[in-house]
Amino acid sequence: MSDPEKIIDIPGDAYRVFEVLKGGGVAIIPASVGYGLVAIEPEALQRVFAAKQRKPHKKHAMIGSYFLHRQIHVLPPREEGMVKLLTVDMDLPMGVVAPFREDHHIIQKLGKEMLDKSSVGGTLAMLVNGGQFQEELSRLATEAGLPLMGSSANLSGKGTKTVVEDIEQEVRDAADIIIDYGRQKFSYPRPSSTMFDFKHMRLLRFGACYNVIQDAFQRFYGITLPDDPGQEALFSGHLGQEANVY
Repeated sequence: MSDPEKIIDIPGDAYRVFEVLKGGGVAIIPASVGYGLVAIEPEALQRVFAAKQRKPHKKHAMIGSYFLHRQIHVLPPREEGMVKLLTVDMDLPMGVVAPFREDHHIIQKLGKEMLDKSSVGGTLAMLVNGGQFQEELSRLATEAGLPLMGSSANLSGKGTKTVVEDIEQEVRDAADIIIDYGRQKFSYPRPSSTMFDFKHMRLLRFGACYNVIQDAFQRFYGITLPDDPGQEALFSGHLGQEANVY
């Protein structure tokens, strides 16, 4: 982005990324909660796993939107209202974990092996409202009926990166295209998305905008969530080993 003539072109850049992903490629893309490493094709998703040096129990998440969430996730009215409040009304990024429609045509495109690597106990994680670039890329994938999957662009356990320069070289080398939009919006006190399991109504990971999300749960639903102990006390943000799967 040092070229003074270069501008951010979200529709154009998202289209270029989508063409690479459709061809079996891997991309590093910006999101408001940090940079992600994404793919569509199963072999490319395996490359994502290998580049991140992920352990077998770790799962892919779907890179989506509120529109896609409504199509794929299945929640009771109260829990669905919570997702809308947080991601639409309050415009917050959120990792939504919820039961899903296994018969949905996009889920069917994953295939059994990749679905097993992307779901836990009948739930699927989806990053909702991750910023304008993600929204546009998700729109392209959704219209094409293709599953956009991925994870944060970093070595496993090393923390989400909010600038491309901080992404480990071996992860950058795995990408066929990198979209560098500079430092991303939510980096303090934590990057990455706050993740909540709406099936079991439990917090899985402290992440971006957590203090706002915590207040919203208490203020609008009378649900008390734990305080974030901070990165020094809990670097990953995951609440327990069973939550450390995404």
